[in-house]
Amino acid sequence: ASILKVNTIQDATNSNTALTVSSTGVISEPNRPCFHVTKSADQTVSDATLTLVTFDEVTDGGNSKRLINVGGGFASNKYTVTEQTKGIYFFYLNLCFSCSDVYYDAYVLWRKNGNTDIQLVQATFPATSGVQGGTFHNNVLINLDTSGDYVELYAYADVASGGTMNLNQNAVTQPRTDMGGFKIA
Repeated sequence: ASILKVNTIQDATNSNTALTVSSTGVISEPNRPCFHVTKSADQTVSDATLTLVTFDEVTDGGNSKRLINVGGGFASNKYTVTEQTKGIYFFYLNLCFSCSDVYYDAYVLWRKNGNTDIQLVQATFPATSGVQGGTFHNNVLINLDTSGDYVELYAYADVASGGTMNLNQNAVTQPRTDMGGFKIA
């Protein structure tokens, strides 16, 4: 049996630290791609129209360090991988919404590369219950195995009387609408 004892692993070219192991066995990967973004304003979704969800609070370390964008992969309302960051990703969302009237159908949709639907997340409580809002919660694994692959989030609502869906921004002090993800393999 062989034993490899190291505290730090660096890339061969620039001596950037890729991995450290503490004396207690804790592994740190400071450049593992990950993000956690949110909205600075409400967004209106027109009746029966599939709409790209916008996240404009994306600066790593912003919003009292609640925002994360390690590697800068989240930009222009999508997460995009490079040759160095491609792989399998875990994505999550918490998206608070309200409608101007009861909704007959409402969902969010994870979409890869602009044309491949990955997962549709249906809202509960159809119009018969009189509900006008709620929160989408979801987790999904997505394989982004080619440089340039990207993921976007879309929202849709069929609202009574031609109404609209409002995607709520964060509350004044408490986050309630966010999306994020990280590379797992």
